[in-house]
Amino acid sequence: MKRTVTLFSLTTLALSLAGAAGAQTAQKPLSASLPAGALLTLETKNAAPALQRFGGALNRVLAAADLGEDSPSEMVSGFQAIATDLLGREGVAGVFAVQGKGGTFTPELLAVARAGELSREMFTGKKATARVGNFTFARDGDAFVGQSGGLLYVSTDKALLMSYLGRLSGKAAPTLAASAPYAAATRAAGANELGLYANFSAAAKVIRSQLSQVFLPRLLSPVVDAIDTLGQVAGGFTTTASGLTTSSAQVVNPEGKDAPLRRLLTATSDFKVQDIIPATAEAVQATACAPESGAYLGRWLTRVDLFEPFGFLTDSQLASHLERSGGYLGGECAQVTLAGGTKAGLNQNDPLASLRYSVSYQRVTDQAAAEAHLPEYARSVNAAIQGVRANLKNVQDQTMKRVMGDMDEDMMAELGGAGLAGLGMMGESFKQLDTLLAGMKMVYGFRDGYLVTAWSDEALRAALREGGATLGQSAAFQGAGLTGNAGFGFTPDLPALSGKDLMGSLPAELQDEELEELLAPAMNAAADLINRFDGMTSQRSVTGNVIIGKASVRYRW
Repeated sequence: MKRTVTLFSLTTLALSLAGAAGAQTAQKPLSASLPAGALLTLETKNAAPALQRFGGALNRVLAAADLGEDSPSEMVSGFQAIATDLLGREGVAGVFAVQGKGGTFTPELLAVARAGELSREMFTGKKATARVGNFTFARDGDAFVGQSGGLLYVSTDKALLMSYLGRLSGKAAPTLAASAPYAAATRAAGANELGLYANFSAAAKVIRSQLSQVFLPRLLSPVVDAIDTLGQVAGGFTTTASGLTTSSAQVVNPEGKDAPLRRLLTATSDFKVQDIIPATAEAVQATACAPESGAYLGRWLTRVDLFEPFGFLTDSQLASHLERSGGYLGGECAQVTLAGGTKAGLNQNDPLASLRYSVSYQRVTDQAAAEAHLPEYARSVNAAIQGVRANLKNVQDQTMKRVMGDMDEDMMAELGGAGLAGLGMMGESFKQLDTLLAGMKMVYGFRDGYLVTAWSDEALRAALREGGATLGQSAAFQGAGLTGNAGFGFTPDLPALSGKDLMGSLPAELQDEELEELLAPAMNAAADLINRFDGMTSQRSVTGNVIIGKASVRYRW
């Protein structure tokens, strides 16, 4: 009790000494005083509920896992308390471009938190050796740290920290909150408990600055142009009693040099694909895909073709086929996991399991052209896949021959059982990959104006099967009210998993009765954590050069 009173008194005294500047600071968002020019920020705002819910879910799993006396649940609770005290009110960590010698820019870190009493006590460190206005700091190794006015702050660059503290003390200078890129993206995304902001255009300038020292290679110039065109992105999530919601905004750079990418990012569509997707689908992700998307991807594949080690891109002529497909494909695409795909994906002992439940849909504008091109397209891709399989087999044989050929009996003995087991696991991995490639086959069909493609005959047959309710007819989908013109996602409440299902996801060599008995509590706890997920909906909409995304996840905390 005495210690608690002492801590309370010290904290009260520290806050009083901070002065009026500290009191005014507490009324403003932290971003209102951060320097402009952030490349990336991670932010929390009133995040205590989120941290408590995540911590509670983790603690419940650890308790159910029955780890005995060594259970880390108490440690997790301690970390949760510290994180909530440090970040639960407001915190921001940013990467800023700081100009160095020769006019180049380097990324530096600046982090600030509106910390509570517990955190301020824990982070009390070296005696302050420098001051900016009412705010003090000291050097601690390669960083500069301090606390004043109820704030904890740390930076990897002294000038950056002093610039921030100067703004806190009332110095007039450009701030992050007032910068147009940050304001536009974060305002469109809205408030979140945990958020992220990334300025790709600013990052591109830093990259160009760094590469200019060694002359920007022509191969990298398109990469930097693409990064610049991405503009700014802001987003995050907020937890609720029934799950969580997410929101995001991307402000595409209208002056970005990669004009095709700009058109792809802002493409829109009038979605009808839900009217042919089976109502029993376990995951649907539909997007507006501009007809030129194939040609755009093809250009990137051509740039990296020489670096691809197995010759797949050259043998399949994939870049050429993608460009040709733009002549008959429309602006609507969807990736779908059919009923049964979730559990199939857990089967690590059958590399082909998930392929039997995965299909793609693309709107077709010229079916005659599609029917003329696709046989050659599929034949070329399938032949190239088998070519990759042959190349991998050759690599495996050469590797094992080289390893085993260089070893005598003494070296084999030194390698020991663990080393031989490692070689065996490597061989097993090659075997599984070979099985996957042997079973992969690009197949396709047409239905109601859409091209349906899959890597398994079984999946294609299921997608082309006539009759039965469609996703668009299901009450759950209709109730979601998805209206995004750039894309939507829909995942219903999935079938419940058991601990035994998760145990089946382990490799065959790890499955035996003793291990199953040992891992059963942990697997049951993990299954409970997964089963609390009750579905998700999302949508994306484009207005001008701004892309707004929203999602709702139903979860029983």
